[in-house]
Amino acid sequence: MIFWLAVDTIAAQLDADGDIDELQELVEGLSSGHSGFFDEVWRVDHPATAEVLEAMGRLHRDRKTAKDARKAAFKARSHHRR
Repeated sequence: MIFWLAVDTIAAQLDADGDIDELQELVEGLSSGHSGFFDEVWRVDHPATAEVLEAMGRLHRDRKTAKDARKAAFKARSHHRR
């Protein structure tokens, strides 16, 4: 449930075209606040999961974490196409 809420919150921020710095802080805080965040979040059954993970990959300043987000987005797209 916490991952669904995280995806929903970021999706809402993306739709609102909010402050990029604020969104970046949210993305970084969520991903650092839970070990294995991207290992779990790609499985979330939310219509915006892949889109949110792609955005997280663009917004995160840590290159490795950004790459992990993009990998998770790929997994989410593959999983939800089934």
